[in-house]
Amino acid sequence: MWSTAIVGLLLATACADGAIGPTPDLATDRTPSTSVAAGTQLDEELRHYSNERAMKHVEKLARGIGPRVRAKPAEWKASRYIARKFRSYGYETKVQKFSVDGGTSRNVVAWWPDSRKYGLVVGGHMDTVRRSPGANDNASGIAVLLEMARISADREPARLVRFVAFGAEEFGTNGQHHNGSQVYVNRLGKGGRKWLGGMVSIDMVGNGRPLIAATTGMAPQVVARTVYNKMRNKVAMSYRITCDCSDNGPFERAGIPGVFLWSGFEPNHHEPTDTVANLEQKHVRRTGLGFRYFLKRVDLGMIRRFRRVR
Repeated sequence: MWSTAIVGLLLATACADGAIGPTPDLATDRTPSTSVAAGTQLDEELRHYSNERAMKHVEKLARGIGPRVRAKPAEWKASRYIARKFRSYGYETKVQKFSVDGGTSRNVVAWWPDSRKYGLVVGGHMDTVRRSPGANDNASGIAVLLEMARISADREPARLVRFVAFGAEEFGTNGQHHNGSQVYVNRLGKGGRKWLGGMVSIDMVGNGRPLIAATTGMAPQVVARTVYNKMRNKVAMSYRITCDCSDNGPFERAGIPGVFLWSGFEPNHHEPTDTVANLEQKHVRRTGLGFRYFLKRVDLGMIRRFRRVR
């Protein structure tokens, strides 16, 4: 997430993409099913959310890998873990590589076969600041992201969502943040930016109540308002206009409606004490249950409504 001393920096980066096919991972949660015929009707009901599975992702990232500084080996290890999980659920994946801080960072993009290219992006960042295990910032967001991918695999909502784990969200030596999400927006091209329905950033969602639906206010607030109005039927929510302080920022600056789901400031933010032990598991669960409630209601009509306001 952001450094509280600096916000709102503009950035642009570029490099080449690399593709990873939907290969099976027999040791993971389910057998991949990627041979869905075009036009096949999928089940509309999502699987149940599992906080036990989500917390295993938090454990792997924050304790197993540890601090995941952008463009460093630990961030690369996190990207490999996340890509492997996406593929095990049956998604196709692509790694977007880009140069930053004299090294290489990456985004991991996952989509269901035969899905719409420009629906809704649901993302979270996988990197951390130095010396912080990043259990809340942002293993919690990635854990919920992976659970949303699992429960919607081979279900109708998967055809409208692209799941993205962003690299290089935190500030680096170049004085910039949100590099990975800016790269993603840049590579959408003019047409992609026009047709993309919206973006949800899940970032720091495991330590605070109520859950906050926030927007920068730089783009139409239709996605933020819709996510807030849907999720508050399930969990306690508040709505806020805030800084350019998560990966929704580059999308909103490009005119794409976005929302930032987070649980507010907390004392372990960007500290070595941002550990699994200091994470509120019930707040991770709250976020997962609330977002599942929203995700099961995503349909083509909603995506079209997001587009119409721009």
